Amino acid sequence: MKTAYLNKWVLLAICWLIASIYFLFFKTSGNPVPIPQFDKICHLGLFFGQFWLLAKACFSANITIPQRLFIITAISWAAASETIQALFTTRQGDIIDAIADLIGAALALWLAQHIQTARRNSSKEKY
Repeated sequence: MKTAYLNKWVLLAICWLIASIYFLFFKTSGNPVPIPQFDKICHLGLFFGQFWLLAKACFSANITIPQRLFIITAISWAAASETIQALFTTRQGDIIDAIADLIGAALALWLAQHIQTARRNSSKEKY
């Protein structure tokens, strides 16, 4: 692995993943929050943050965002996390949570792709 890929954004993405694992699998659900479907917002936010940090790592390393790889990773992680929650924790696996996960990842990747395209277009205009 090139050292260019190992930047602060990769380290933050790893920390985010560890925190996600804790909150998804080990943190017990406390009192219900008075906001309806708040857990869906949390799932969306967890996956948005994870894939935004991965995209920032690509920005920092000046490489193209591997959209296909990240989408496959998001689908796999969403499916695995909900399956693990259903089988091995006190929580319940929920297909709607998985959909919220994928929406969060898709939003992050969509935003990152637009930013990367805009940056490349603006750098071409300078020359």
